[in-house]
Amino acid sequence: MRRTKTFLTRSILMCALAVGAMAPVNAQADMLAFNSAVEAGDYRGASLVAAETWPAIDRASPEAVAVAREFGWIAMLADEPSTALGYARFLVEQGQALAHPDATPAVSRVLFDWASLGVAISPQSRSRLMASLNGRAAVAGRDLISARAAQVLHMEAWKAGDWAQASQAAELAIRFLDEVGAAQSPARFEMRRGMAAAAFMRSKSAEAYNAVYDVVEELHDQIAATPEGAIRDRLAAEYFAAAAWGDAMYSALGERAQRSIADRRETAGSGRKAIAELLYPAEGDAALPRCRIALARTFKQPGFPYQARFKDFGGVVVYALNVEPNGVFSEPRLLVSAPHEGVAEAVQDVISTWRWRIEGGAQPPGCRMPETHILTFEFALGR
Repeated sequence: MRRTKTFLTRSILMCALAVGAMAPVNAQADMLAFNSAVEAGDYRGASLVAAETWPAIDRASPEAVAVAREFGWIAMLADEPSTALGYARFLVEQGQALAHPDATPAVSRVLFDWASLGVAISPQSRSRLMASLNGRAAVAGRDLISARAAQVLHMEAWKAGDWAQASQAAELAIRFLDEVGAAQSPARFEMRRGMAAAAFMRSKSAEAYNAVYDVVEELHDQIAATPEGAIRDRLAAEYFAAAAWGDAMYSALGERAQRSIADRRETAGSGRKAIAELLYPAEGDAALPRCRIALARTFKQPGFPYQARFKDFGGVVVYALNVEPNGVFSEPRLLVSAPHEGVAEAVQDVISTWRWRIEGGAQPPGCRMPETHILTFEFALGR
């Protein structure tokens, strides 16, 4: 998320400039090395430099708290929660007694509980992090630590099947992302999807299903307005995840509920340029339609990937594949599977049997042949 990285980098550079006035020459050099590693996305390298620099930081300085928090944040990004816990413990245990006290102790507590969760995942550590996130939500602020910690808690609660906690954590993540100005970020779309999916797991409601497809449509529009690059790629990943979850949720609604609501799978792209054409445009005369590639019906059927937690769901897996001559696909790239990873695992053995055909009235050269096809494979319930 480019906006997040920019905000983070500016914060670190400000700390480095302040540290230069209070630290020995070697510490100033270390801070420059730290900043360079962060700018390059080398969080493990930055965390190593931070560990070497921290002993030289004057604990009585005005910037000691900010430096400890930045070092802890980078350690978490480097997937080094034990290291982050050291900085967080300093903030929690000593922050209020320093010559220049911690002005945002709620954020320090979140960092501590987030690092503790990373060290040992358990229902208790998840509950402690939820409590600290709620404490942070009770005060005004603007920080990335709380936003990321809430996202992580959502994911851990989801893995544990704690749908209520997963939903609450996603809701907090959305609030914290809004506070840092990331209202259109891929992470926020991910949390909206996660909150709706967690709600659906609790009640299988049409409202939750529609909430996911609202995300699908907004992401479609956002992708159309975003130039090529890492941000659009991340938005596309969220689009496919939300669409796959929406399709899987529709199957779990049951026939009675399906009869009473619109099938958003058929209407989400209405009035919009096809997502395949946005992401993988077919070359040729733009006045010609894109050739409609479909999966030929002669292929090996995979076994149904049953999981008790998702017993009412069908399965959806989405691939991007290269379109080769003679009906052959190549280089399959998994985009998403829902409602669990077992769906993609079940398909692995049959991908080589997939063949393509052109359906509809338009045939080359009356249509533009794509080089890449997005293929959605659905498992019917009970198959």
